[in-house]
Amino acid sequence: MESAIEKAKEEQEKWGEQVELALEKWRDEQLEWGEQQDLELEKWRDEQLERQLEQGKQQELALEKWRDAQLEWGEQQDLELEKWRDEQLERQLEQGEQQELALEKWRDEQLEQGEQQDLELEKWRDEQLEQGEQQDLELEKWRDEQLQLGGRTTGVSIGKVER
Repeated sequence: MESAIEKAKEEQEKWGEQVELALEKWRDEQLEWGEQQDLELEKWRDEQLERQLEQGKQQELALEKWRDAQLEWGEQQDLELEKWRDEQLERQLEQGEQQELALEKWRDEQLEQGEQQDLELEKWRDEQLEQGEQQDLELEKWRDEQLQLGGRTTGVSIGKVER
């Protein structure tokens, strides 16, 4: 019986060693599998980083292109605004020149009218003076006649008293 116990012990030890070897092999396989998983995960992370970097570069290029387009559009808007302002200034200058010409024409007409009125007024004054002189002459003539008439009837002349 002792030999059966020893034999059983030996078999149990053999079996324990085999279990230990199998467990060690399983552990090694698990470690190897884990390392393989780590390598694959690292490779996947690297690929993801590369994709993100590439996408980042693409986005940066797209953003740069968009910014350039915005700058170009802004410059175009500035040029169009400047052109519009120039056109507005030119129109205002033309209107100003036309207004100036119209004002000059109006002033000339006013001066001409004033000169015409001055001539008419001068003519009227001359007529008035001539009429006044004519009336003075007529009045003088009338006075003379009155003096002659008055001197004959009374012998008194106007302005003088005869004694």
